[in-house]
Amino acid sequence: MRISIDLDALSEFLSQVMGDSVEIAVHDMTELERSLCIIKNPISGRQIGAPATDFALRLLHECQSSAKAPFRTNYLGKTHDGHRMRSSSMLLQDAAGQPLAMLCINRNDHHLKHAADLLRNYFQHEENSPSEELLSHSVEQLGDDIINQALASYPIEAKRLSSTDKKTIVQTLEQNGVFLVKGFIAKTASLLAISEPTLYRYLKNNTH
Repeated sequence: MRISIDLDALSEFLSQVMGDSVEIAVHDMTELERSLCIIKNPISGRQIGAPATDFALRLLHECQSSAKAPFRTNYLGKTHDGHRMRSSSMLLQDAAGQPLAMLCINRNDHHLKHAADLLRNYFQHEENSPSEELLSHSVEQLGDDIINQALASYPIEAKRLSSTDKKTIVQTLEQNGVFLVKGFIAKTASLLAISEPTLYRYLKNNTH
């Protein structure tokens, strides 16, 4: 389907849809020396009358000499001051297939790259973290969370564990500070089906 369209109106429409970080440019391919005839959100720093780019010339040549599609998407571009952009360009042809214009969409991805770097650094620190912090709603829940975490690696009920496993659990809970919370010595002893004196003995053995 072929239609006629006002490229200035199309450029304005695309610039408003895609936002200030996206440059919309239209080149007149019949006047390559000063082809840039429309530019919205000029993040590349170019002005009306700028020449066609090296990529525009290459695409024009490829489309004239082969049956390749008259567009390229998501290729990398770079301005003279070193800013990188992600670009897509399409040759617009007349009914006879002659190139008349090129519509270019240039996206400044530096803020997205910055965000990606921040996320990468954040999760890298998370992966290197030696432990996780439990954000509990009450001191009782905090103690329960620590106990449940210590028991999670054991496949059977706590009270059926061997005395060696129970001793290991008690010592782990001591290292995690659970017994600083009032009532959790008794709670742990009950959960493990041992007496409080036995639990204290496990703790005493851990100090030697």
